[in-house]
Amino acid sequence: MKNKMRKIYDFRRAVASILSLLLFLLCGVTATAQNREISGTVLDETGQPAIGATVVVKGTNSMTITGLDGQFRLSVPKDAGQLEISYVGYETVKLVLNTGKSVYNVKLKVADLALDEVVVIGYGTAKKGNVTGSIATLKGEKVADRQNENVLSSLQGQLAGVEITTNSGAPGGELEVHIRGAASINASDQPLYVVDGIPVDDLNDLNADDIESIDVLKDASSSAIYGSRGANGVILIKTKEAQKTGKVNVQFSASFGIQQMEKKLDVLTPAEWIAWRSEINNQNYVRAYGSKGAMATDDYEIRLAYTGGSVNTSYINDPRWTQPGYGDLMTIDWQDEVFRLAPKQNYTLSVSNSTDQSSYRVSLGYVDQKGIAINTSYKRLNLRANMQTTIFNRITLGVNLAPSMSWNNGGTADAVAVLSMVPFAEPEAGIYTGAEPYSRYSWAGTRVSPVATLERKSSMTEDARINTSAFIRAELFDGLRAEVTGSYNFRSTQARSFLPSSISNRWNTGEGYYATANRTDGRNHSYLFQTLLNYDNSFGKHTVGAMAGFSLEARTSYSSRLAATHFPDNLVESFDMTDVDLTTAYATIGYPGRMASFFGRLQYEYDNRYLMTASIRRDGSSKFGKNKRWGIFPAVSLAYRISNERFWPEDFVINSMKVRGSWGANGNNSLSDGAALGLMSSANYSLGGSLMNGYAMSSLDVEDLTWEKVYSWNVGADFSLFNSRLSVSLDYYQKKTSDLLYKVTMPGIIGFSDMWDNVGEVQNKGFELELQSQNLTGSVRWSTSFNMAYNKNEVTDLGNNDKIFSNSNTQVLMVGQPMRSFYMYDAVGVYQYSEDLRKYPVRKGTALGDVRYRDVNDDGVINDDDRTLVGKPNPDFTFGMTNKLSWKAFDLSVLCTAQFGGMLYSMSPGRYMDNPGMAISQNVFSWWKNMWRSEEEPGDGKTPALTSTTGELRDTRWLYSSDYIRIKNITLGYKLPLNRKIVRNARVYFTVENVWMWDKYDGGYSPENKGNNAYPQARTYTIGANFSF
Repeated sequence: MKNKMRKIYDFRRAVASILSLLLFLLCGVTATAQNREISGTVLDETGQPAIGATVVVKGTNSMTITGLDGQFRLSVPKDAGQLEISYVGYETVKLVLNTGKSVYNVKLKVADLALDEVVVIGYGTAKKGNVTGSIATLKGEKVADRQNENVLSSLQGQLAGVEITTNSGAPGGELEVHIRGAASINASDQPLYVVDGIPVDDLNDLNADDIESIDVLKDASSSAIYGSRGANGVILIKTKEAQKTGKVNVQFSASFGIQQMEKKLDVLTPAEWIAWRSEINNQNYVRAYGSKGAMATDDYEIRLAYTGGSVNTSYINDPRWTQPGYGDLMTIDWQDEVFRLAPKQNYTLSVSNSTDQSSYRVSLGYVDQKGIAINTSYKRLNLRANMQTTIFNRITLGVNLAPSMSWNNGGTADAVAVLSMVPFAEPEAGIYTGAEPYSRYSWAGTRVSPVATLERKSSMTEDARINTSAFIRAELFDGLRAEVTGSYNFRSTQARSFLPSSISNRWNTGEGYYATANRTDGRNHSYLFQTLLNYDNSFGKHTVGAMAGFSLEARTSYSSRLAATHFPDNLVESFDMTDVDLTTAYATIGYPGRMASFFGRLQYEYDNRYLMTASIRRDGSSKFGKNKRWGIFPAVSLAYRISNERFWPEDFVINSMKVRGSWGANGNNSLSDGAALGLMSSANYSLGGSLMNGYAMSSLDVEDLTWEKVYSWNVGADFSLFNSRLSVSLDYYQKKTSDLLYKVTMPGIIGFSDMWDNVGEVQNKGFELELQSQNLTGSVRWSTSFNMAYNKNEVTDLGNNDKIFSNSNTQVLMVGQPMRSFYMYDAVGVYQYSEDLRKYPVRKGTALGDVRYRDVNDDGVINDDDRTLVGKPNPDFTFGMTNKLSWKAFDLSVLCTAQFGGMLYSMSPGRYMDNPGMAISQNVFSWWKNMWRSEEEPGDGKTPALTSTTGELRDTRWLYSSDYIRIKNITLGYKLPLNRKIVRNARVYFTVENVWMWDKYDGGYSPENKGNNAYPQARTYTIGANFSF
């Protein structure tokens, strides 16, 4: 513990030292001169005050921001020549300063945001109006208010064609991102993440308050510049830099939230469960001993005599069940015991300054989130420093530094397994000691209870990262710019768990003897060296841009694991060989990965009407076979800004319009380093009667293994109407993925179970719509953003296979069908009456109360040939809509999301916890009150008998629609009227995340979660404040 605290202290002290040093070195000096004072009022196009407009004297450090009344007052040098006034969504106004004039009143004009907005593209930026591919953009302010620990959560419902799904509601839980559908079987189908030009593995360490913008490259012409890693799309993150004010700017944000369980599972109450369990026990008891005179009314002593003195909990009822108040028996709602109100807090402090020669922005962020499940939490401390300076007016030096540390408590698979049983644990068994001998925890034979396990089991994952990069950029001559970048990313993780014997069913054997512990350590190093050469020039009606680059990347990884048992006690987690027995001890050195790339792009524009972009990249990767390590990925896109033609009427309802088309190729290299190599592992063999240590082949060398190839085309149109009050973007695309990376099964005689190969082809096609409108622009402003996407996924080739099963044979890859379509028995009811057994086809051994299945092939028999396609996991349509209103100093935003057309199979808790073969000692969903009991009590026709002989098949009883409509977020903000000499800007806000949901899902907590996860999402209420000094 001391060493752990010392590490934390050293890390925090290092962060503080770095922050202090950067501030000391980079604080700029504000020049002073003889000044005069000017003032004025800034109004929007409706005559309302423009609150927060920026007023800057060009070429100086003098700047201010307008107040609630739109007024400003500013001290400016006497020789100042020009005043610039800018406001989000409006054109920048430039005014000549006259020495004899001191009051300047301005009325702003709405800007055409669709054309002027700057977006990030691969290895550069461009005006959105000049983009020829399909790129979706989200500004940082739409992310910050949400205060989500993982910034990807804030993308949900905001961008067309970008689907975000939640793997777990646990603090620090992972998310999955699919851009225009899933397109890989065994290789990763996640996009490439690039932060400030540097590829990273994920965004878990990124602070939302540090984000300037998020740009998503969706089509191949946009992402092909990233070659073998752009197949699944690219997400580009640009972090904030200092605004050019010449003054030190300090910003502080703080938020505090309360989380609560969004939805409880509908299981039997303790009283309902005791009645239900008594009924089942009575039936079993009479069935077993009725021929000997046993009756359902027999008490505990009589039943004990029939069982020969053995407490059989399938026949014998706890005598306290019939006592008033259940005697001294503790009745428990396990969901209430495990899930709680949980606080979360988030703080960010940033300091920035920018002059003509240098700029810096340094931020420090801290997150502390308790999980809604007891003894789960997530903490993160991160620093980010972006600095650059210019020398000789042509050379810019820059450094980006981003260390972080996170602590995730209770996020192990074992903890999740315990949570999956929480709703179904016996509601009358004790929290710590149980209720023996009358009941037992048959659901987990080595655990005491969910609460005791979560409270007493320690589980911690520590993740330390350092992401660094530096660059030098030189303006060689007008239009030609060279840049060299180097980066180093380091990550160290340690996962520890300790299970004391005090929560084992062997707790009385001896303290610590049956305690177990695990520790896994991992380290990753990645390096990047990159050179870029850019040329931009305009002559006459022609504008040309060219970029050429070269990069080298390398990464290595190391891991080790220790596991032990037989500890001296339940307190000390020590791997001392003299006190414990090691059960696992190994270390691995990962195969070093290498990649070399050459790439280039050409952009051409003629007369602000015709646009063309072409790119090419050649990648070489060590991940693949020696015959197929190099690949070429070209792309081309064209656009026509038809509204700039002379024949386009100036007063036409469509004031700007651009049509575009693109084609491109990408690759997917997302598999482990060394997957194509023939590897050896340790093995024992017998020689002369002795056991010898040696090595044996563990995988085959695959010389022709290569990356997945994605070819796609896209056509689209961008246009604005009603003087840019309405902006519309339409896209239709088709994406075909071939040479799918797949582990094929090998014949057993070869000695290997599987090997990587390129097999099959998948196609995604669909359309997307994005709308942005300014509905009201008076004293009350109202804007709407709407997006909709449709995607159809289809397997078009599987090589020599017609179908491949996956996920416990509930899903299938089949030519002509969506990927991982659900393939199983179709449950259509229950055999309720004797005539049903004669009327409908049956399986061998079918009895009354069994599940009835559809006879798919009409052969009169139910067998494996009647498994059929019953749905697909991915939705057809996804929707998102944000409405934002503002009035004076108030602002309100409401985000709604929806999806339709997909299915979700509830493996856990559904299939595992809710089937007729389950142990009767556990709790059940409430619909089991309507189960089949007899022909006289046939139930609801959907719930079988508890002893059903067919009910354990994987069937559609646990297949649910994943359709939902959700109010995802509501945020209300207010700008405080403060003394602007000290506080330039202040805003307080209240936000609610996961406000409300309509859905049809009864098999778990939420259709947004995947079907095998037990940690529910939380509804979060947050108050926060942002200050600028």
